[in-house]
Amino acid sequence: METLVHYGMKVNQLYDAFNRRDIDTILRSLSNDCIWEVMGQPEISFAGIYHGRNDIREFFGKLNDALNMTDMTVEHILENGNLVIATGHYTAVARKTNKRFSSFWSMTYEFNDNDQIVHFRDCFDTLVCARAMRE
Repeated sequence: METLVHYGMKVNQLYDAFNRRDIDTILRSLSNDCIWEVMGQPEISFAGIYHGRNDIREFFGKLNDALNMTDMTVEHILENGNLVIATGHYTAVARKTNKRFSSFWSMTYEFNDNDQIVHFRDCFDTLVCARAMRE
C-alpha cells in the first residue's frame, strides 16, 4: 500500500473502525453537515444521499440490515490535499436471500480545515448487489 500521510491515515483508521463495527468512531469523523452519497438503484435499501450524522447513522443501520459484510479489503489510499480516494473490494451476504457476492469499490472523501469529512461518495457494482438482494 502507498505511504499514508495526514488524511490518508485518517481514512485508513476509518476502515479499521468499520471492520470492528465501530460506527461511532466513523460518525465522530464527520462534519455536522456531511453529505454521504451511496450509489444504487431502489432495490438497494441503503443507497441514497444522506445529510448529517443522524442521517448517516441511519445509513449504517440500513447497510447492516441488508448485508453481512464478510470481507472489506482496502487496496489503495491516495491523498491529494484535502481529498482522499480509496479503492478495494468486499464480499458480503445479502441477509434476506443469503446470496453471497463480491464487488470492487471506490470511495472518495473530502475533508474540511477541521479534519472532518464534509463529503463522501461510495461507488461499487450496484448490479451485482441488487441481484443478490432480489428474492
